Amino acid sequence: MSGSGGRYAGLDGLRGLASFAVVIHHSLILGTDIGGLSVFLFFILSGFLITGILHRSREKIEAGRTRLGPALEDFWIRRALRIFPAYYLWLGVFVVIDVAFRQGEILKDLWWYLTYLQNFMLGFVTLRWGDFTHVWSLAVEQQYYVFFAPLVVLLPTRWHTRLMIVTIALCLVTIQALQSAGWEMVTLYTSPANGFVFMAAGALMTLERERTPAWMGSTPTLLAAAVVIVLLALYPVAERTIGLKIPYVLLMIASVTSLSVVMIHVLQTPEGVVARVMETRPFKFLGLISYGLYVIHLPVGVFAEAWLPLAAWAEATHLPKPVVDFAVMGSVSILLASASYFWFEAKFLALKDRFQRG
Repeated sequence: MSGSGGRYAGLDGLRGLASFAVVIHHSLILGTDIGGLSVFLFFILSGFLITGILHRSREKIEAGRTRLGPALEDFWIRRALRIFPAYYLWLGVFVVIDVAFRQGEILKDLWWYLTYLQNFMLGFVTLRWGDFTHVWSLAVEQQYYVFFAPLVVLLPTRWHTRLMIVTIALCLVTIQALQSAGWEMVTLYTSPANGFVFMAAGALMTLERERTPAWMGSTPTLLAAAVVIVLLALYPVAERTIGLKIPYVLLMIASVTSLSVVMIHVLQTPEGVVARVMETRPFKFLGLISYGLYVIHLPVGVFAEAWLPLAAWAEATHLPKPVVDFAVMGSVSILLASASYFWFEAKFLALKDRFQRG
């Protein structure tokens, strides 16, 4: 099924694929940009779905079926019910374990995480990755909700496409200015301007879906995009080995274009091979638990490395250490994310229908 405000075939599976690819990035295949591209795909998916919700809310306002205040209230409450429970649950679990079994290093930075500002901490203060900093992307999404929800709901629907085009342009200029000013890659990567480019691109897909040319989702275009995605994933390898340097803005443009083609292909061909694969049970299940899987997986790997004899297991089984790391991180993370979804997150998701007026 595919339709305005309904469920789009293949998108749940794409979300599941992206979440599992991040697990692979942090365990099995190190040193590439598989994880970064997967996060960017998350951003595009969120921009498509969330902006669609906001756009329809504005349509209801223009039709006299609701007002600005109730529309924003409903949106923010429903988003809070989706993202806050699992995030704060697993942040709390991490803090307790960190304090009980380590030096509690996260405590000095805890307020950044509590206020969803950890991307600013990572990109402009510490400039270093940690054991829970992977949730920087959740902060960017939250900032999109806070900043763009009022804009989209307040502005007339005829201005929404222009808003997203201007957003992309301004964000690209901002990223180039940051790089020109000498900020490190971690700053460019975790800046809201970076994530907003991908989310605005996803927004354009829902706003201009009926006017999207068929060739953009065609199989030849998809194959070309797949080649670009592979090259982008291998770019860090080329950077380390042969010193290849490409301006980050160009990498962003290549990433947003190629990943958008994948999304457009799935949207335009819901009966195609890619969409059918994404509709299979494993991918749909991964999509269902993807939020918890993303939040949980890296701490699982960190504590598994500290507490389990992974190197000894690799030696005993004659398997490469990354394979053992992946087996442990993947299986434990899926189990915990499943428990998180069905026993905890679903309780809050059941409340969302109480906040859908009009």
